[in-house]
Amino acid sequence: MRLTTRLLLLVLVCVLPVLAVQLYSAASLREWRQTRIAERASRQTELADGELIGVLDQVRGVAAVLAQLPEAAAGNPACANRLAALQRGLAAYRFLALYGPDGTLACASTPGAPTATAAGWAIPPGAEMGIGRYSTDAGADGAFLPVSVRLPGAAGAANALTLVAALDLPWLNKHLEDIRLPRFDSGPDSTLFVTDRDGTVLARFPEASDWLGRRLPAGLLPLVGHAAAGMIRDDRKIVASIPASAPPDGVAVIEEVSQPYVAADMAQTAWRDTLLLGLAVLAALGLAALAARRFIHHPTASLLSAARRWRDGDLSARAEIRQPNSEFGTLAQAFNAMVSTLQSRDLERRLQAEVLEAQVVERTSELSETNNRLQVEIAEREKTEAALLQAQKLQAVGQLAGGIAHDFNNMLATVLGSLELMERRVAPGVESWTEADADRLRKLIERASNAVQRGAQLTSRLLAFSRRQRLAARPTDLNQLITDLVTLATSTLGRRVRVGTDLASDLPAAMVDPSQIEAALLNLCLNARDAMPEGGELTIATATEILERAADSDDPPSGAYVRISVSDTGTGMPPEVVARAFEPFFTTKGPGGTGLGLAQVHGMARQSGGTVRIVSTQGVGTEIVLLLPRAAADAAATQPARAGDVAPRGSPAILVMVVDDDAPVRQVTVEMLKDLGFDAVQAGGAAEALVLLAQLAGPPDVILLDYAMPGMNGLQLARRLRERGLSMPIALVTGYAELAGVEGAANPLDAVLGKPFTIRELDDTLMRLRMRVHSASNVVRLRPRG
Repeated sequence: MRLTTRLLLLVLVCVLPVLAVQLYSAASLREWRQTRIAERASRQTELADGELIGVLDQVRGVAAVLAQLPEAAAGNPACANRLAALQRGLAAYRFLALYGPDGTLACASTPGAPTATAAGWAIPPGAEMGIGRYSTDAGADGAFLPVSVRLPGAAGAANALTLVAALDLPWLNKHLEDIRLPRFDSGPDSTLFVTDRDGTVLARFPEASDWLGRRLPAGLLPLVGHAAAGMIRDDRKIVASIPASAPPDGVAVIEEVSQPYVAADMAQTAWRDTLLLGLAVLAALGLAALAARRFIHHPTASLLSAARRWRDGDLSARAEIRQPNSEFGTLAQAFNAMVSTLQSRDLERRLQAEVLEAQVVERTSELSETNNRLQVEIAEREKTEAALLQAQKLQAVGQLAGGIAHDFNNMLATVLGSLELMERRVAPGVESWTEADADRLRKLIERASNAVQRGAQLTSRLLAFSRRQRLAARPTDLNQLITDLVTLATSTLGRRVRVGTDLASDLPAAMVDPSQIEAALLNLCLNARDAMPEGGELTIATATEILERAADSDDPPSGAYVRISVSDTGTGMPPEVVARAFEPFFTTKGPGGTGLGLAQVHGMARQSGGTVRIVSTQGVGTEIVLLLPRAAADAAATQPARAGDVAPRGSPAILVMVVDDDAPVRQVTVEMLKDLGFDAVQAGGAAEALVLLAQLAGPPDVILLDYAMPGMNGLQLARRLRERGLSMPIALVTGYAELAGVEGAANPLDAVLGKPFTIRELDDTLMRLRMRVHSASNVVRLRPRG
């Protein structure tokens, strides 16, 4: 073989290790380039995900601001203006809206906001924020992503509000494009997707407008539901993804890079390097034979040995450097430096992964423990509240039933005993009848009547306590009322109690029911007497007081009120008794007390539009203050009608129709009317009354209607009669009825007669009706019957 050939063969043999190193370097560089592109894709997804978290966290800030503003309350007209002001500072969001627990719109920054939230907008249980799905709405002017945040401090409330912010998807595409290009560029064949939890594209770069609202490609769609972020590398593409389950919990980010782009410049570089290497070999054939052994073979072998160890994962290996100043020595140093850098980065990456994993485990454990503890506390509190509410209900029902049963049984025993004694005195076998028997019979009748009156008073007290009693409020001079009452109170309280007054000279009239005020003041005087068993001083004072209502109190509205104070020098009450003083049937007087006195006073004051206060010190005394509403300045006190004002009935009989479904009550009323000299017809209900009216020769002069009747009550029947054009006086007879809604011009009634009533009260009512008709310019008169 010729020397030239041998030299060529030697050169070729010497160049083969260099070619091998070049090929290996090209492969390693391609692998490094793929790793670098994969890292950039992963960092791009993390950057986009971080930007999304930052944008969505603005909604939490807005919710925290709204929770501190009173304008955010449902129904506040300033709420929409406040949301609009906040929305102008948030370019990322199309509109802001507040929704109630039932999904109804409370207020919004723009009039076009949706009126009800979709099911996908709800906040998941136990989460602070809920990210919905791709949404479009004609009122919202385009596509958006709903972000829901419950206002801080409102969770579990019956009226809790939820803030919904509509993330503008075109803005999101532009924003992600702005933050992507200056910092990371994975190449022209890379694509960034942002989707919702269903895989609907929310943002894409490039070609965002063509993909908005479309489904993610089938090959990428499973990545949306993965449990954690990941990386996919194959011959065709590199894909980095952050699933929808990762923060911000509802949005997935996917970066896809095409492999042909990754390998294109690498192939070009490899071909160029190979060509240059061939040219160098051809140019150095003469020197290759001399230098091949020394300058090529040994350095190449050392590099190959180190490269194999690096390929096997041993980054601690280093290439041997025999001649540092030679080319191969410099190359070996560069490779060693590169491996050192890779080793440092790998160690740093492992440490960061371990730290992050430990932090995730720790935070997950803390959240789970806190959630479990909160669920247990909520369940225990609900059980305790339910048990307490049930116990309070049972206690109140027991007190009410026991008190009513005790008092009514005593009254019924008196009435029943008196009636039985009267029955024995008027029995057919009794022949002798003396004046003493007549007196005894009158006492029995009086005793039964008193028992019935006590029953009516007990009913009145119960209604006053529950604020359901119908009050006849009119402008009243309280100074005159108290002056008249002091005479009665002085004789009732006894000589040991000294009664005094301190009445304001310029006291305005109060808008109250005088009879209820008299009963309340007499009740307070009797309580003061019981609190001074050894005697003392009782003072009744009047004045004007300006009430400033606190925001969290149940006092009446702020303004000027008439003040009545009843103070004594008795034993006083401890705080626990003051706290329960207005409870029904609560008494400290033992079996002799009913426990309805102060409850009646409290109910009367609140129903009149005022309030009651108690100031008591043990051993010093007690002061009870009534604040009552003032009457209008131009109102005149209403004077009760006197018997002398009623025009005489005259000899002609008056026809009265009685309508009552209770036969005994109806018959007794008819007998009373006949005893008073009236003619009477009766009907057992509304239908029977209408038939009877059609059968009568002429309409009756007065109609007495019971309120509680089956089918059609008395108030409805009165309206029916007025609709038929009947204008005679109509009086409603009732033991209890809600009549507040029939005041004014639409009121079909001329009078209300309360049950039980006496024959005198019935006569007075009929006379007032007659006087009213005669005084009304003779438009309608009670027609006498021959």
